[in-house]
Amino acid sequence: MSRAPAGPSFNLRTRTFIVLKNPSLRALLMLCMVILAGCDGCQGGGGGGIPCRTTNPPCDSGMVCNSGTCVPCGAEGAACCVSGATTSCNGTLMCVMESAGERCRNCGDVGEACCNSSGSQVCNTGGVCIGGSCQSVAALTCDDSGSIFNVGIQDMNLCALRVVAVRATSAANALSCATNSGMLGAGEQVYEIPNTPITDYEMCVETESEGRHTTSVRAFGDYEAQRCTRWTRCGDAGCTSVALGACGP
Repeated sequence: MSRAPAGPSFNLRTRTFIVLKNPSLRALLMLCMVILAGCDGCQGGGGGGIPCRTTNPPCDSGMVCNSGTCVPCGAEGAACCVSGATTSCNGTLMCVMESAGERCRNCGDVGEACCNSSGSQVCNTGGVCIGGSCQSVAALTCDDSGSIFNVGIQDMNLCALRVVAVRATSAANALSCATNSGMLGAGEQVYEIPNTPITDYEMCVETESEGRHTTSVRAFGDYEAQRCTRWTRCGDAGCTSVALGACGP
């Protein structure tokens, strides 16, 4: 009885040997291995963008992690760039807090419109918001022979808004000058220690509905950061806990 001719046999060891001996195929195989290795530590993201890494930093410079995907940051209308506990924008753009998160806006400098941040109108250091535009505080001088004091301005929730420079003979006079000069808006107050910079605080908050997650606020001190967090990041139901620093694993 005749037998049909056998088809070509497949030998995995032989095929692998051929691939490794062929320079072009070997280079292609090595490239695929590099790509797969580079994806180690990635987490999935949508939209076809670059997935955020699970290592620190999660994205390359000029990008920020948003919903698992690295997106450009720092430009007008884009998310603020984040480095540690510091936020920044390109050029003279200002990072302001909006309902959708911190965004870079072309505002806040002297001569520009005031920035709308968390429902308040704010300006960069050296400016004060008057009538919707940022004006210089150089004329706000309490004593021509005094020293320059940088006075912090915060809202009713103790979230930091801006720092203004006034000239006065003492810290107490500087606070009085800032309070009575007309530079404060509705619901604004001075921070009691002049020359204190604004700090971006990472905060770990826990709610019954969302569990533990990390957020950030701008404040002049630890107590103020916790107060700001409880009133602006905990929602109507409130937080079960608020702690300084990012949430751990």
